[in-house]
Order: sequence, then C-alpha cells, then structure tokens
Amino acid sequence: MGARSSRAAIIEPASSPTAAGLSPRSRRGRALRVMLVEPDPQYQSLLGTGLSEAGFEVAVVSSAEAALEEMAAPQMPPHLVVAEAALEGMDGFLLCEKLRSEMRTALVPVLLLASKREPFHPELASTVGADDYLPKPVRVQDVVALARLKAGRRPSEMAYEAHSARLPLAQIARALLAGARSGRVVLKDSEGFFAFRGGYVVDAAFQGERGVAAFRRLLGFGSGVYAVSFGPELHRGSLLMDMPFLSEQVLPALERFEKLREVGVPLAARLTVDFAKLVEHLATLPDDIISLVRLFDGRRVVRAVLLECRFAEVIAYEAITQLFSLGVLMPASHVEERERPPASPSLFLTASDALDTMLTDDAEEDLPIFVDEAAAAAAAANAGGEAKETREEEAVREEEETIDGEPLDEDSLEAASVPEAPAPRRVPIILNFPKRPRVPKGEELQAGLLPMGPEGPRVSDKV
Repeated sequence: MGARSSRAAIIEPASSPTAAGLSPRSRRGRALRVMLVEPDPQYQSLLGTGLSEAGFEVAVVSSAEAALEEMAAPQMPPHLVVAEAALEGMDGFLLCEKLRSEMRTALVPVLLLASKREPFHPELASTVGADDYLPKPVRVQDVVALARLKAGRRPSEMAYEAHSARLPLAQIARALLAGARSGRVVLKDSEGFFAFRGGYVVDAAFQGERGVAAFRRLLGFGSGVYAVSFGPELHRGSLLMDMPFLSEQVLPALERFEKLREVGVPLAARLTVDFAKLVEHLATLPDDIISLVRLFDGRRVVRAVLLECRFAEVIAYEAITQLFSLGVLMPASHVEERERPPASPSLFLTASDALDTMLTDDAEEDLPIFVDEAAAAAAAANAGGEAKETREEEAVREEEETIDGEPLDEDSLEAASVPEAPAPRRVPIILNFPKRPRVPKGEELQAGLLPMGPEGPRVSDKV
C-alpha cells in the first residue's frame, strides 16, 4: 500500500501510463484513478497491485459508505469504480445506482464483481447502470483489460476504441467473455469482427472465413485500431464458444503461435520449393503436408499460406518452420538469382556503335562476326558517293560555260554557282544477333539445324 488519505489507502502507479499501454486519449498528463471497493484483503492486494502495475492510481476502500465519502471530496471523481456486489450495508448495486443519480459521478464507469452469483444479478446490474458484471473468481488481467478499455471514457460513447499494440485482441476477448454484456469488436482497417453475448462468442468473420477458424485467425493476425460496442446481439451466430474452450484450446494455441513467430520464419517471407530436397525427404513427410507444400509457389508469403491452408494456424506454422529447416522450403529470392536469364542482346547497332565496341577490351567476344563486312560496306558506300559528287560537279561546270551555245551572263553565273544541299549521309544498321554455337555437321542433321549460307545478306545499308 502507498500513502493514505483520511478515508482510502492510495496505491501509486508502478509504471507510467505510456509504458503501461494506456490509450493516448485517456492520458491527461497524470495517471488515471481507480476506486476499488473491496472488503476482501486478498482481492484488495491482487487487484490493487495489478491495476497499479498497469499504470493506474488505486484508491482502496472496504465499504460503499467509505467510497461515497471519498468521492464527496472536492477533488476530481475517479475515472473508474470497481466494486464488490455483496457489500455489507449498502451493496454494490445500490452504490452504482447512487453514483448514477449524482450529476458529478453519473458518467463514471462501474464494474461490479460478485463473490456470490445469483441468476438475477446480470439483469439487475444492467438495470442500475453498471458497465459490466463479473462473477468471482475473476482474473486480475480481465479487470485490468476492462479498466484500460473504459477508464476515462464516457458510457454514452457509441464505441470504445483501442489499439492491438496496447490492448491485444486476445486479452480483450477473454475479458469480455468474463462479463455479462453483449456487443461486438470490429477491426477498423480490415474485414474482421467477432460478436459476444452473455459470456459466449456467437459469431466471427475474418478474411472471408466464418466461425471458429475466423475467430482464431482474427486473434492471431488481426492488428491495428478496433472498436468495442455494447448492445444486444440478437442475430443468429455461426458458433457458440464459451470461456472454458477459449481458455483451454484457443488461447494456448495462440500463445504457441506467438512464441513461434519470435524464432520461426517471418510471416512476410516469400518461399518456394526446392524439389531436389523435397524428393530427398518425401518418404518421411506425412501425406497431408504435401497439400501445404503446394501452396508455396514463390509468390505467396507465409502469412497468405497460413490463411489459405486448411490446417490450424499453429500446426501449419510449425510444419513450415520444420520444412524450412530441412531445406524443402527456401527463400524465393535465392532461386530467382540462380535462374535469372542473361541480358538480352541488342538487335541493332550503328556503325559508330560497332566502332566503339571494337575499341573495348572485350571486343572479340561482344562484336558480331559481321562487323568487318559492315565497315567494308560503309566504306564502299562513302567512296561511291564521292565519285558521284565529282561527276555532278563536272557537269555543273560545263553547264556554267554555255546553255544552248550562248554564254551565261553574270546573274546566271551567280545563280548557277549556288551549291546544292548535300545529300544526307546514310549510316548502315547492323543486326546484332547473338552468335550461334558451331555444331558438327553430323549433329546439325541430327538436331535439325540448317547451316546459314554465306550468300545470305547480313548487313543492310538502308536506314
């Protein structure tokens, strides 16, 4: 216990609100305050310690009268009241009704704990305005989860928002099933929800699945902001899961799954099959595992495979980890690097590009065998063009001297002396096909290859 006021024992928070994972909306620069009304010293210690370790300041009293006296002080009322229903004198139901009748405390959330549960208690708790009713024995983590969800919030809010990083879905699911309320939890950023009613999960959907598998995958893969809304869930559900099944089957498997995520293959890893290793270990693998191996096509990540396979997530994840350790599954990036095709050759080279290639160190390997022919063709084309230009110049000079036997005047000579625009130079294009390996004639006939004849044109001098 910490410091004491005149009426209550104060337990200071053992951690900051940030470290405890409280929502930023609930933090106002200081710890949120919880009023614990509990006559049992054991529950006082357990609940007080658990709430303080979660970042709450806890004021502990033993009776409803002491709680009302504490809240009558001029200081701010608590952000949450956790009270035993079967108190001596004024019980927890009357205390909740009294708080709702006072304007100053009308919006304070109230959780009622019942050491002696009666069939009419849940309905009575709803009538007096309690936020939830939890029968004992109650887990401290369930009370802490509900406190994190509701402390500092107004009961009139349509939905209580939280984040899975601060309040995991598995924790809030168990806490909601410990109570008597009905409602649903909806993920904000993906298609997923589960509905609860009177301590049962009655419906769940996630990534196209419905029922128990959807609920498991929602707890395992759901993340981000979610909203908890309270109200009647009257539609017909797809399952009926109670607290024992959740505690004994679902949550232990989820705990194994989370531990495997810390040491196993990352969920974002993209894997493919090493068929040589698969053949080596095929005799020792169960037949059902082959259907799991078929899903690894080099494009799916591990998370997508877990969502598509028909096995439970933790069993499939353990099998994937084992297959990876055997080498049957390997990163797809390794196969892509090993089987990456060579760079495609350029099909067209100009004479200048061919000359640049000849000047490189690897010219003998990179240059096609017909570059010499291309250079010779380009030289012949240039020589033919120069001879043609010489003949045209002589004809122009003869025409300058006379036209129809008459000498030209000065104006005509000037007009005739204007040179014509030079013809554009033609640059040959070289087809740069990759070299074909030499094959003996016997193998050519056997393989159906026809040798290329030397008479075929290899160089085009047309642009």
